[in-house]
Amino acid sequence: MSFKSLLDPQYKAADYFPIDLSTKNPFWDNNDVSDIPTFENYLEEKRAKSVKFIAHGGYQEQRALYRRSARFQDGAVRDVHMGMDLWAPAGTSVHAIMAGKIHSFADNDDAGNYGPTLILEHDWNGKKLFSLYGHLSKSDMQDWEVGVRFRESEQIATLGTPLENGGYSPHLHFQLMTDMQEYQGDFPGVLAERDLDAYSKIILDPNPFIFG
Repeated sequence: MSFKSLLDPQYKAADYFPIDLSTKNPFWDNNDVSDIPTFENYLEEKRAKSVKFIAHGGYQEQRALYRRSARFQDGAVRDVHMGMDLWAPAGTSVHAIMAGKIHSFADNDDAGNYGPTLILEHDWNGKKLFSLYGHLSKSDMQDWEVGVRFRESEQIATLGTPLENGGYSPHLHFQLMTDMQEYQGDFPGVLAERDLDAYSKIILDPNPFIFG
């Protein structure tokens, strides 16, 4: 498989660099990752150091970010991130990972959630595969309709601002699922450690799909 541009295709694989938001990164012991100016300054420093532009990472990453939010304290602490995040400015174009059709969409607009969220359904190796794109722009939603088809790499949306994306620094949350269960326009993107085994065959590692 070759590299797939989920964001503006002017950025190639060589323009992507990994970023660490895990509890193992000592920087976050004394800095609040949920504070947008703090995070943006950190991101710009990493961009300058790497001489690359799009930061990515996060699949099965345990993050302190969620331990500070009441949204993720429902019984067991949910702090394991199950998608891949890709950071770029608001307004950056978002593209389909492969050919497919709109399965569902929603504006998950409560604080800390996905904001505008689009889910595509694909035929993959004779089975169904679903891709989730979260933290999008509200203005994109007027063009979405269940059943509408997209070609691979076709633009499907743009990244939203913190005022519309759940309150985060602009980025794409990308996630792949083999089963949507009963969800529409939404799917768990942060799990408690105790639930990892149950979801291990449902939520796939997106890295091989993007970077080949």
